[in-house]
Amino acid sequence: MVTLATPPSTIDGIKRLAKAIKRESGIAHHAALEEAARKAGFQNFLHATRAITRGSDQSYTVYVTVYWNDLRSEAPSSGRYTVEVQLTRPLSELLADGLKVGGAYLRNFRLEAPDHIEMRTDASSPVSAMQYLDQASFALLFINSTGLVRVFRKENIKVMNGLERIPFADHMTGWEDPQSGDWLLLDEPYISPEPGFRKEWLQENGLHQVAPQWHGVYYPGNAVPYLISPSQALLSRIQAQVESIPDCSFPMGIPQAMEYDSRFISPARAASGKPRRSRTMPTSGVSNGALAYGGAPGVRSKWRPARGMSLELHTTIGPILHKLCNSSVRTAGVTTRVYDRLNQVRSRLEEWAFMEHPGGITAEVDAKLYYGLPVDGYATPQDTLKAIETARDVLLKGYEECKPRALLLAKIESAAADLRKRISR
Repeated sequence: MVTLATPPSTIDGIKRLAKAIKRESGIAHHAALEEAARKAGFQNFLHATRAITRGSDQSYTVYVTVYWNDLRSEAPSSGRYTVEVQLTRPLSELLADGLKVGGAYLRNFRLEAPDHIEMRTDASSPVSAMQYLDQASFALLFINSTGLVRVFRKENIKVMNGLERIPFADHMTGWEDPQSGDWLLLDEPYISPEPGFRKEWLQENGLHQVAPQWHGVYYPGNAVPYLISPSQALLSRIQAQVESIPDCSFPMGIPQAMEYDSRFISPARAASGKPRRSRTMPTSGVSNGALAYGGAPGVRSKWRPARGMSLELHTTIGPILHKLCNSSVRTAGVTTRVYDRLNQVRSRLEEWAFMEHPGGITAEVDAKLYYGLPVDGYATPQDTLKAIETARDVLLKGYEECKPRALLLAKIESAAADLRKRISR
């Protein structure tokens, strides 16, 4: 029998005791957790988690910022929201492996300062901005309280992808314990079905489900969160942990709207003495023979030659690239590596053609450009190489020297070099 000199007073201590009880008694892990919690003086493991969590007063304030730019409504508006979230671990520790640990909910954010994450792109409206704020904030609290991260092990991803469609499921995200490797699905449908729903499906797939009294992450207060996993021990622990998140940790109410051009300076950023890093913004104008185009807040602009290529040369190089991209490895030596480079050149040149000749590309001209009906590829590797060299010569003739042209030429030269190696074997 497991005897105790001093009952454990931490969650980790209770877990260690549970392992000892499991080894000695041979009972299931979740049952061992319950027994260990009782030996530590608590009613059960959930009671232990709540009580121990409440006893910890260490708190770290972190900040989440989202910008919005609404140009489609009758009354266009723009602005910035910043909210506070209370964590029990420093943000820099929580995100030590990068924002990827938060999966889709933190994918569009960047770590602006050790205590501040900021969305890279703009939300489309104040309502959308609030949803992004809630999802990022609640994802941070979920990771902070559970220690889970977005699912990353290939075997876990394969298992979850292999499950048949879960009845009534919606807005599912995959998570896993980075230590044990156990996985968990967070399912957040809008409906709250009858108790015991999908019981047969869960049994058929060897899974268990709990419905914690918790806000969830996807749409807090509106969607209903369910936790699904093959591990009852994991479900028991995660349920206890999310239900123990103090209400004071969550951002409440609608934050004050600030000017779009305003910049939030967090305490950690101010203490560092280093200037705040600006968000990536679109570029305009001409630089070194190249013209900027496209882009958006958080998305870099692309560049094209400032002086366009004639439509005649576009209709010369277009069919060549189209035929190259229809050539095969067997007859013409176009491997996947060669194809990828040529197809990238084809795609970019088509984009440039429509910008360089707005309104000048009729359906008849478009049929002579970069895409169209399938065609026979080149007959031999030698013919393919000659066509690639011709495409290179057209680019050199059609565009003046600049970085965008150089990048396309590099792809063409790389494709030619790979093909030369194949021919010389």
